[in-house]
Amino acid sequence: MSKILETRKLTKVFSGVTALDNLDFDLEPGEIHALVGENGAGKSTLVKMLAGVYRPTSGTIMIQGEERAFNNPREATDYIGVVYQENELVPYFTGYENLFLGIEETANGLLKRENMKKRADALAQEFKFDLDLNSEVRELGSGKQELISILKVLYRRPPIIIFDEPTAPLSIKECAILFDLLKDLRSKGFAIIYISHHLSEVLSLADRVSVLRNGKKVVTLKNEGLDEKQLIKYMISREIEVQYPKVKAEIGETILEVKDFNHQNYGLKDINFQIRSGEIVGFAGLVGAGRTELAKSVFREYKRNGENIRIKSTEAGKRKGLAFIPENRREEGVFLDMSVKENLILPHLNALCRWGYLCDHQVTEYIGSIINRFSVKISSPAQTVRTLSGGNQQKVSIGKWMGESCDVWIFDEPTQGIDVDAKTEIYTIMGKLAQAGSALWFISSDLRELISICDRIYVMYNFAIVGEFTPPFNKEDILTKMMGGK
Repeated sequence: MSKILETRKLTKVFSGVTALDNLDFDLEPGEIHALVGENGAGKSTLVKMLAGVYRPTSGTIMIQGEERAFNNPREATDYIGVVYQENELVPYFTGYENLFLGIEETANGLLKRENMKKRADALAQEFKFDLDLNSEVRELGSGKQELISILKVLYRRPPIIIFDEPTAPLSIKECAILFDLLKDLRSKGFAIIYISHHLSEVLSLADRVSVLRNGKKVVTLKNEGLDEKQLIKYMISREIEVQYPKVKAEIGETILEVKDFNHQNYGLKDINFQIRSGEIVGFAGLVGAGRTELAKSVFREYKRNGENIRIKSTEAGKRKGLAFIPENRREEGVFLDMSVKENLILPHLNALCRWGYLCDHQVTEYIGSIINRFSVKISSPAQTVRTLSGGNQQKVSIGKWMGESCDVWIFDEPTQGIDVDAKTEIYTIMGKLAQAGSALWFISSDLRELISICDRIYVMYNFAIVGEFTPPFNKEDILTKMMGGK
């Protein structure tokens, strides 16, 4: 079969750092070709070169048999559409206004709004997307926003479509719609590059899988008899059995106790739970179950000294209460336009300053320890966080709090969009925090990691805690509770 896309010895170098190294890659019409690899492996760099965001340092891109060199993303849109991991929608525009942004229909200098609305609705119906395209995007959930981002690409109908971690914000129902869409697009001859850290998705969808590591292609395999264990071995040269390390910690007295907690705005009612010293407690649930809302509410109410939330600290003079690692790292976890160095030292300025001035030697030593501890891949600490891959942004979001000594650590989806190796590092960090006597509140949509890492699991459904589980965990019972069953 003829190749619709080929890259030949494609290379990209940033300030002396090789992000992509002599990559040979090809894509066929009517194929889903998955790209997997650690954060910083080169996946995002490849996507941005194909989409015209970056120009290659060397090498060529062949599309439909001809060499192409895009000067900007607009030139690439006729050939390649990209659904990025982080949506690029205008929050105060409606769905249909975002859909037609830059390609508005006009007559005599006026927008043809009704015509655009009809075409947008027809497109959503064609692909079976249940969307209100007349609402402002900011009023929609992250899953609906992702579907609008996908529609923006489909409207142009490019022959090549790249999906970069598309399921991260989607519910189970929305994921099913997306998977049906991908199969339909494949049957119609579209060529699809699918990037995901969820290897189960890759194995269920892809025709071929290419593994990248340290900017180089390790292997391209047909998806015939492949399993997660094989892929992980190619990705990190590490067996799957050590993917979920459980650090042994002594479980002590209750540190965090939430009793009869209510929050009218979020619909939380009569919430009761506790977390003990040295314990990692998981919160399982489907998208929209109320886990993040509960965590944010408890965090805020604690800061206001809420009467029905108690922190029982054995080292009250030393410790400082709660630390919160948010799910949305780009909006709440990091300052994108500040450097890695600035992000890492911001929470610790008092400790790193003397007489109002930063202690350069102490700062260098501190940020170096965090960067090494988390294997943050950067050209230098002066690099802006915006230019990092999603996984490395998450490492900075977590790493900047590692200088704190807290009673309770709230981790909200800390491994979302993170590669396998980085996940393992984060599990180890969480285990060491528990080992040091902290209580860990761990929210995750990955049931396998909850079962592997947690000492207890609470299940939330419809903004209420509906179950509590202890080892040995019964996965079927937990899933039943997550879905509202008895």
